[in-house]
Amino acid sequence: MAEPLRLLSIGAHPADIFDQSGGTMAHHAERGDYVACVVLTHGARVHDVEISEAMFHRDEIPAAEELETLMAQRADVKAAEVRRACDLLGVSDVHFFGADDAVLLVTDDIVRRLARLLREIRPDVILTHFPKEKAYFSNAHATAGQITLHALGLAGSVDPGDRNPPHKTAQVFFFGTGAAAISNSVWDAEGGYYNDVFVDIEDVVDKKLAALDQLESQGYAGKYARKRIETSDGAFGGAVRCTYAEGFIKMNAEVHHCLPVTEHALELARSSDHEIIARTSRRFDPDTGQMK
Repeated sequence: MAEPLRLLSIGAHPADIFDQSGGTMAHHAERGDYVACVVLTHGARVHDVEISEAMFHRDEIPAAEELETLMAQRADVKAAEVRRACDLLGVSDVHFFGADDAVLLVTDDIVRRLARLLREIRPDVILTHFPKEKAYFSNAHATAGQITLHALGLAGSVDPGDRNPPHKTAQVFFFGTGAAAISNSVWDAEGGYYNDVFVDIEDVVDKKLAALDQLESQGYAGKYARKRIETSDGAFGGAVRCTYAEGFIKMNAEVHHCLPVTEHALELARSSDHEIIARTSRRFDPDTGQMK
């Protein structure tokens, strides 16, 4: 067996790492890889039911001190949810940066902090947001991807005060893009990118759903988690003819000794259209925990 990989998933908000890469993290944890994650923002201003929802309909919000106390309490609630979700997926470590989820910016402080963490835990693979996600000049997801790229560059050199040596990461996989149509072939690259890696998560979709169910404060638990599984992972799966998948955009081209042809591609080539339709039409039943 090859040496275990070290994988780090970096999300802008508390739910992002699970929504975008929960199944992939579960797979890597199951095979013995080290899996950790970073949550860049506290998620307590925009992404919290007690604040973003309840405050929206009030005539007046609380005074500054009271609101700051409430936000700190809600950030703690979110952190506890994230830890429970990590435990369910087998994620070893989680790092909270506590940045403002309403105004996430590329700053010297956050880039240096992340670069130091990269030198410390030394990941082989990073999963994070695509730096040009739609409206990327004001999109916290895209900003998280940009922060990650700046930190990767800085981590590859020395930094006064950090005794850890420079570190380079083998590959970065950006969370895949969906919207109206999921790009999944080179012909879709006219916009500059397309989803070129998909991870089949059918066998761990139950774990991912259980993790999403922990995120009650962000509104994921229950019906919304199930909707996300079908409309996001189900859509990614449909694009590449499997049941459920997570899509990614790899940053660097890869070199192989022989041409890479996956077992999935060979299986599709040897299946009739109706066999493929039957296989990809199955759905996960949360009530029974089985595929139907």
